[in-house]
Amino acid sequence: MIFILTASLPAQTIVDPARLSDDQKNFEPRSTDKPLHCEVMPIHPTLDFNFRLQSGYLMRVPMNQYEGSGHAWFVLERITPQEGNQQPVYLAARVRLPTVPAQNKNEIETGGGYYLGPGRYDVAWKLMDDSGRVCRKTFTVDAKPSHAERKVKVAMEPGTVAQFGGRRAPNAVRDKDDAAPLRVTVLLHAAPISPRRSRMTPRDRLMLMGILSSFLERVPVRNVRLTAFNLEQQRELYRQDHFQPGNMGELGQSINSMELALVDYHVLQNRGGHLDLLTDIINRELTEQSPSDVVLFLGPLARFDDKIHADDLERPQPAGPKFVYFQYRPPMRVQQAVLPDTIAKAVGKLKGKTFIIRTPGDFAKAIEQVEKK
Repeated sequence: MIFILTASLPAQTIVDPARLSDDQKNFEPRSTDKPLHCEVMPIHPTLDFNFRLQSGYLMRVPMNQYEGSGHAWFVLERITPQEGNQQPVYLAARVRLPTVPAQNKNEIETGGGYYLGPGRYDVAWKLMDDSGRVCRKTFTVDAKPSHAERKVKVAMEPGTVAQFGGRRAPNAVRDKDDAAPLRVTVLLHAAPISPRRSRMTPRDRLMLMGILSSFLERVPVRNVRLTAFNLEQQRELYRQDHFQPGNMGELGQSINSMELALVDYHVLQNRGGHLDLLTDIINRELTEQSPSDVVLFLGPLARFDDKIHADDLERPQPAGPKFVYFQYRPPMRVQQAVLPDTIAKAVGKLKGKTFIIRTPGDFAKAIEQVEKK
């Protein structure tokens, strides 16, 4: 049996080519290359919730090429528009590998993502490791909305590239928002998009990080307090009281440290532990000395549908936060019955509102309602 492990999600960062060596910027195969076996698959661009085209890559690397600790990868991409100024953009990421046992048959699966404006792009990709081995891949990306979304105006100009939650390519379009800045708490439910799956795939992680990035860019905020949690594992994964776009990488690493297929026996003994975790997270927000204006649950449909006991919740303060739940559901399941999960029921007890998010249009309407309230 081959087990799929998960490495830290690379924080794809736009880099100045002047900071790269000639050897790093060379993507052509060389006779002196020491081969590194890997499998790379481009991610087809899809419209994200901020009306940008999200693309990237997935990769798998057999771990029988490594042993022990201290190994690392350097991933570098060169993305060149086929039209316009044809100026290449370089994105880089560093990945530290977990300790690799001897004589293993594992694979590590991970991925990286970025935003593209409409157009066709030539992508040169390579993975280099600490021993000088290299794996290369070239492919073409055709970034355009789907047929059903062809009338949507993409919020980036043609031939531009941007990284998640950070630097944008030149001339990227951003709508102005005259809403007052909010103090926001984001409670990120880090779980597979499909509640039937027991493993978060790289696509799940990229989607979750993309939605979070879109929300933080779309809503004017004064301060963001962020907590990532998983109900299955009954644990909090990450907490940052002053979350910034630059924290996306460490958030991704915390999510990737979660192994859903491995469950501590204490979790199995505590059947109601997911309710205890949810209650503690909510009560912390209700008793916060500097309460947020909005507490937003963000994530996919939870596997649980039981209720929190009202007596276990702290009494909300008169000027306490408004609770909202943006529950993501894949568009192809639009016919699926919309039944409330545990998070939705908890938000309902707090007189909050749940928004089902399937499309960028749903996302925009939900944000508009939050800002109005």
